[in-house]
Amino acid sequence: MRVEGAFGGMPSHSTFRYKHKKRSKVWEEYKPIFLNGKVQFAECLYCRSRMSCKDSNGTSHLWRHQKICPGKEDVMQRRLKDSYFPCVLVNENEPVTPGDPVNRIISETLDDINSVIPSRFKSKVWKEFSPIYVEGKLQAADCLHCHKRLSANKYGGRSHLSRHLQTCQARSQKGVFYPSSLPSLKSRGQDELSPSLTNGKVHTADYNSKLLRPGISSDNSPIARPIQVVPAHQPMPTADFPSLKKQRTSFVTATADIGTRKVDQETAYQELARMIALHGYPLSMVEHEEMRRFVKNLNPMVNTVSHNDMVGHCCALFQKEKANLKDKLALSSRRVSLSASIWTADGAEPAVNYLCLTAHFIDKDWKVQRMIIKFGMFQSSPTNVERLIHCKEACVPESESGAYNVIWDAIRDWNLDQKLLSLTSVGEIRDDASTSKLKGILVDKKYLPIRGKLYDIACVDDFLNNIVSEVQQYIMHLVGHMVTEFFGARTSSSSNQQQLVEVISQMSLKCPQEDAKWWHKILFRLEVLLHFKKSFPSEDVASPEDIRVAESICKILRTFYRAIEVISSHSSPTANMYFNEIWKVRTVLQEEASNEHGEISTVVREMQEMFNRYWEDLYLWLCIPVILDPRFKISFIEFRLKRAFGFKSESYLSDIRETLQELFHEYCSSVDQPSGGATESEAFDADFNDSLDDWDQHLNEQASSQKSTELDNYLEDGLVPRKDDFDILNWWMCHTTKYPTLAAIAQDILAMPASAVQSEAAFTNRGPVIPKHHSMLSIKTIEALVCTRDWMR
Repeated sequence: MRVEGAFGGMPSHSTFRYKHKKRSKVWEEYKPIFLNGKVQFAECLYCRSRMSCKDSNGTSHLWRHQKICPGKEDVMQRRLKDSYFPCVLVNENEPVTPGDPVNRIISETLDDINSVIPSRFKSKVWKEFSPIYVEGKLQAADCLHCHKRLSANKYGGRSHLSRHLQTCQARSQKGVFYPSSLPSLKSRGQDELSPSLTNGKVHTADYNSKLLRPGISSDNSPIARPIQVVPAHQPMPTADFPSLKKQRTSFVTATADIGTRKVDQETAYQELARMIALHGYPLSMVEHEEMRRFVKNLNPMVNTVSHNDMVGHCCALFQKEKANLKDKLALSSRRVSLSASIWTADGAEPAVNYLCLTAHFIDKDWKVQRMIIKFGMFQSSPTNVERLIHCKEACVPESESGAYNVIWDAIRDWNLDQKLLSLTSVGEIRDDASTSKLKGILVDKKYLPIRGKLYDIACVDDFLNNIVSEVQQYIMHLVGHMVTEFFGARTSSSSNQQQLVEVISQMSLKCPQEDAKWWHKILFRLEVLLHFKKSFPSEDVASPEDIRVAESICKILRTFYRAIEVISSHSSPTANMYFNEIWKVRTVLQEEASNEHGEISTVVREMQEMFNRYWEDLYLWLCIPVILDPRFKISFIEFRLKRAFGFKSESYLSDIRETLQELFHEYCSSVDQPSGGATESEAFDADFNDSLDDWDQHLNEQASSQKSTELDNYLEDGLVPRKDDFDILNWWMCHTTKYPTLAAIAQDILAMPASAVQSEAAFTNRGPVIPKHHSMLSIKTIEALVCTRDWMR
């Protein structure tokens, strides 16, 4: 029922609303008072002030009152404070929000209310009906299925409700009733705190405290008092209070979120898997008690995940990302270069060595890309009992370990068999018999261009480390005692330590890590010693002869260090940069070979012999990328080699030119080659019916000669001026139309790596390592974590 204005028998507020469809919005904040069917007064919904308002009058005085209304601000603040009360969908899908806080029942719990629900609600029929109250008394019942309203009071029975359920078509169509759709005692207790719906009209409930009534045992026990229906109004939309439409939208959105909680939970597990993979956290962290408490405090509805479940999530994430990258690799590159390195587990005595295979290519946007595509076992100790217990992998099958198996599995898995260009690997892999076996298979199947001349590449930082390691005892003999005496003297007192710290702070050289290679530590100490001598020339650091020896050794090691730093940089340098860095090493060794100090010259000549052996394997793939650099081309290679080798340079230059021509013609034929072969009948008809074969051959020869002109034109064109900001990839992207075949070659050749590891691992004794807490995982799980971490960086 609807309580109207102070004058009885007047039209209701809803009637006024429909008669006056274009009424002023100010009426959203006033209640009209009718007299004899006409509006006579307007009652403010905030301060209850009543003002004269006839149909002939305007509404400007009502607007002015709203600007100075003393009760409006207080009501808005209470509405915001009580916004946590539930909203229900009522007539015309409009929500109603309680206007007054329920201050007097906050101390009571819903369980207290539910414990004293009247006995009439114990009937099973109320599981499928919603009670409707009017002035605190039960008057009707709404069917939860068809929403039909039937009479119901405390004096009438419930048999008519049961009969309705038997004939309710909406109920029979649903078939199975889900618990979430049936009101429990607790939900009915919550409904009594919500606005009620009577006779199709909206009424806002005025919440009162629970009453006490005497029980059978004369004890006072609390019961739930029915909601008292009082005159109500719609919440008014204001600048700082959401409108009814926004309230309904937020309510529906919140309900939808609850319905999709499982999907959100799966997403949360995926994000947790990303975090574990990216930061290398142990998988067991999800079972830590602190982690479980943290998750439960965030949301008690979230289920905890076990260690095994998280392994599954990490592997699922790996497979998802792998599928995306396979598509990217298939669409964004012509040929791919690989690099293979050895990883170990973090620990004193690693029993397993892993092979990490990385793909390098230049995508369609001419950006250098690198990503790990395979992480498998290289070799494992057969006596690794712990791994046998945890992973059952101590005795690794031959099909799952070794360079050949790991690399060949990756090639087939990523569909790279006909897209390979080169393989850069460290010494352990290059010396493995299976590596040469793999190259033979690829060459026999004609998967490699120019018969694999550019396939087998030695890791530059690996062979430079080998050169220095061969003369380690000689270098330590020359400068070891000098370094020991200097640092022993400089750390003996606080004043000397202060001087040493001041010198080190001015140096630009990075301080080596604790597990750095021995020659890196020696280089750093020699740099400090020489810099200290320049800063404090009066100090007696070492004799002049020792200083000269230190300068020579430091010069050699510094060149090695900078070459490795550039080649194994995180920025993935293009292949045209390698020649200059290697040539610097050769130049320094040649200069120091004529050193006046006899012992130094002896050491350097031994290093030169090793370098020259590597040069025979290096020069071809070092020179080809330089020719594709428009700032240098082949004239630069001729200049360098003739000055270095004299008449012997002609053999090098001849081999380089032949390789370039062969590579160019192979790329030309790959472009001209049709996508499919002719059938036998077509070939037979061509042999006997086509009399224009000679003409086709003539055209093909002409096309080949024109394409040969592309290479000649490139080599004969002028050199591009050298600039510090020159971008070789951008240059080739802009000249793809002019040199289409050479651009395709450059896109593949410039992506060849010279290092199989990155700079941090290149200067450490053990190279790349995996966390110790991952070493007891299965190889499949380790691969998922390592690859996913690399892809997300």
